[in-house]
Amino acid sequence: FEMVNVFTCANGNCVPYSQVCNLVDDCGDGTDEDGCNNHIVCSDKSLLKKSYMPLSSLCDGKYDCLDLSDETSCCQRELINDITLKVSSWFIGTLSLVLNGIIPVRNLYTIKSVRTFSALIDKVLITLISVGDWLVGIYLFSLAS
Repeated sequence: FEMVNVFTCANGNCVPYSQVCNLVDDCGDGTDEDGCNNHIVCSDKSLLKKSYMPLSSLCDGKYDCLDLSDETSCCQRELINDITLKVSSWFIGTLSLVLNGIIPVRNLYTIKSVRTFSALIDKVLITLISVGDWLVGIYLFSLAS
Protein backbone atom coordinates (compact mmCIF):
# COMPACT_ATOMS: atom_id res chain seq x y z
CA PHE A 1 0.00 0.00 0.00
CA GLU A 2 1.04 3.53 -0.52
CA MET A 3 0.51 5.46 2.69
CA VAL A 4 -1.51 8.09 0.77
CA ASN A 5 -4.17 5.62 -0.41
CA VAL A 6 -4.85 3.90 2.91
CA PHE A 7 -7.25 4.50 5.75
CA THR A 8 -5.85 4.17 9.25
CA CYS A 9 -8.22 2.31 11.56
CA ALA A 10 -8.65 3.14 15.25
CA ASN A 11 -6.96 -0.14 16.16
CA GLY A 12 -3.89 0.77 14.07
CA ASN A 13 -4.65 -1.45 11.07
CA CYS A 14 -4.61 0.08 7.60
CA VAL A 15 -7.02 -0.68 4.75
CA PRO A 16 -7.21 0.73 1.23
CA TYR A 17 -9.69 3.59 0.81
CA SER A 18 -11.56 1.38 -1.68
CA GLN A 19 -12.59 -0.76 1.32
CA VAL A 20 -13.97 2.14 3.36
CA CYS A 21 -17.80 2.32 3.49
CA ASN A 22 -18.18 -0.97 1.61
CA LEU A 23 -20.52 -2.62 4.19
CA VAL A 24 -17.70 -4.89 5.41
CA ASP A 25 -15.75 -4.36 8.61
CA ASP A 26 -12.28 -4.52 7.06
CA CYS A 27 -10.57 -2.88 10.06
CA GLY A 28 -11.90 -5.40 12.55
CA ASP A 29 -13.13 -2.62 14.83
CA GLY A 30 -15.75 -1.07 12.51
CA THR A 31 -14.02 2.28 12.11
CA ASP A 32 -13.88 1.94 8.31
CA GLU A 33 -17.71 1.85 8.36
CA ASP A 34 -18.32 4.51 11.03
CA GLY A 35 -19.75 7.76 9.72
CA CYS A 36 -20.73 6.30 6.34
CA ASN A 37 -24.09 7.34 4.95
CA ASN A 38 -24.64 4.45 2.53
CA HIS A 39 -25.85 1.88 5.06
CA ILE A 40 -27.61 1.15 8.31
CA VAL A 41 -26.00 -0.60 11.25
CA CYS A 42 -27.85 -3.58 12.67
CA SER A 43 -27.59 -3.67 16.41
CA ASP A 44 -27.61 -7.44 16.72
CA LYS A 45 -26.75 -8.14 20.36
CA SER A 46 -26.16 -11.84 19.69
CA LEU A 47 -23.34 -11.18 17.22
CA LEU A 48 -19.88 -10.23 18.35
CA LYS A 49 -19.51 -7.91 15.35
CA LYS A 50 -21.79 -5.25 13.93
CA SER A 51 -23.54 -6.02 10.68
CA TYR A 52 -24.18 -3.50 7.94
CA MET A 53 -27.05 -3.39 5.45
CA PRO A 54 -27.42 -1.07 2.46
CA LEU A 55 -30.00 1.72 2.73
CA SER A 56 -32.07 -0.10 0.10
CA SER A 57 -32.74 -2.79 2.75
CA LEU A 58 -34.49 -0.27 5.00
CA CYS A 59 -38.28 -0.75 4.98
CA ASP A 60 -38.23 -3.11 1.98
CA GLY A 61 -40.57 -5.67 3.56
CA LYS A 62 -37.78 -8.21 4.26
CA TYR A 63 -36.06 -8.61 7.60
CA ASP A 64 -32.33 -8.36 6.90
CA CYS A 65 -31.08 -7.55 10.42
CA LEU A 66 -31.33 -10.27 13.07
CA ASP A 67 -32.82 -7.73 15.49
CA LEU A 68 -35.44 -6.73 12.86
CA SER A 69 -34.39 -3.07 13.18
CA ASP A 70 -34.40 -2.56 9.41
CA GLU A 71 -38.20 -2.97 9.32
CA THR A 72 -39.48 -1.93 12.75
CA SER A 73 -38.88 1.78 12.33
CA CYS A 74 -41.10 2.02 9.24
CA CYS A 75 -43.88 4.19 10.61
CA GLN A 76 -45.67 4.57 7.29
CA ARG A 77 -46.47 0.87 6.95
CA GLU A 78 -49.73 -0.72 7.95
CA LEU A 79 -49.58 -4.19 9.42
CA ILE A 80 -52.79 -5.25 7.68
CA ASN A 81 -53.25 -3.94 4.14
CA ASP A 82 -56.11 -6.16 2.98
CA ILE A 83 -59.51 -4.54 3.62
CA THR A 84 -61.17 -7.91 4.36
CA LEU A 85 -58.65 -8.70 7.08
CA LYS A 86 -58.92 -5.18 8.45
CA VAL A 87 -62.74 -5.31 8.68
CA SER A 88 -62.60 -8.82 10.18
CA SER A 89 -60.07 -7.69 12.78
CA TRP A 90 -62.22 -4.68 13.69
CA PHE A 91 -65.35 -6.84 13.96
CA ILE A 92 -63.79 -9.69 15.95
CA GLY A 93 -61.81 -7.25 18.10
CA THR A 94 -64.93 -5.23 18.92
CA LEU A 95 -66.95 -8.35 19.74
CA SER A 96 -64.14 -9.64 21.92
CA LEU A 97 -63.86 -6.35 23.80
CA VAL A 98 -67.59 -6.05 24.44
CA LEU A 99 -68.48 -9.66 25.21
CA ASN A 100 -65.36 -10.54 27.16
CA GLY A 101 -65.74 -7.34 29.16
CA ILE A 102 -69.14 -8.51 30.41
CA ILE A 103 -68.09 -11.98 31.65
CA PRO A 104 -65.54 -10.92 34.30
CA VAL A 105 -67.89 -8.27 35.69
CA ARG A 106 -70.76 -10.77 35.89
CA ASN A 107 -68.53 -13.45 37.47
CA LEU A 108 -67.13 -11.05 40.05
CA TYR A 109 -70.67 -9.93 40.92
CA THR A 110 -71.92 -13.53 41.41
CA ILE A 111 -68.82 -14.97 43.07
CA LYS A 112 -70.37 -14.58 46.53
CA SER A 113 -73.13 -17.05 45.68
CA VAL A 114 -70.70 -19.88 44.86
CA ARG A 115 -71.15 -22.81 47.24
CA THR A 116 -68.30 -25.19 46.40
CA PHE A 117 -64.59 -24.77 45.96
CA SER A 118 -64.63 -26.32 42.47
CA ALA A 119 -67.34 -23.86 41.37
CA LEU A 120 -65.16 -21.02 42.66
CA ILE A 121 -62.17 -22.33 40.70
CA ASP A 122 -64.39 -22.58 37.59
CA LYS A 123 -65.49 -18.96 37.93
CA VAL A 124 -61.91 -17.76 38.46
CA LEU A 125 -60.63 -19.70 35.44
CA ILE A 126 -63.47 -18.48 33.21
CA THR A 127 -62.73 -14.94 34.34
CA LEU A 128 -59.03 -15.33 33.53
CA ILE A 129 -59.82 -16.76 30.08
CA SER A 130 -62.20 -13.86 29.44
CA VAL A 131 -59.53 -11.33 30.42
CA GLY A 132 -57.07 -13.06 28.07
CA ASP A 133 -59.60 -12.97 25.23
CA TRP A 134 -60.28 -9.31 26.02
CA LEU A 135 -56.55 -8.60 25.60
CA VAL A 136 -56.59 -10.44 22.25
CA GLY A 137 -59.48 -8.16 21.26
CA ILE A 138 -57.35 -5.12 22.07
CA TYR A 139 -54.55 -6.58 19.96
CA LEU A 140 -56.84 -7.24 16.97
CA PHE A 141 -58.38 -3.79 17.30
CA SER A 142 -54.92 -2.18 17.31
CA LEU A 143 -53.78 -4.24 14.32
CA ALA A 144 -56.68 -3.01 12.26
CA SER A 145 -56.08 0.63 13.20
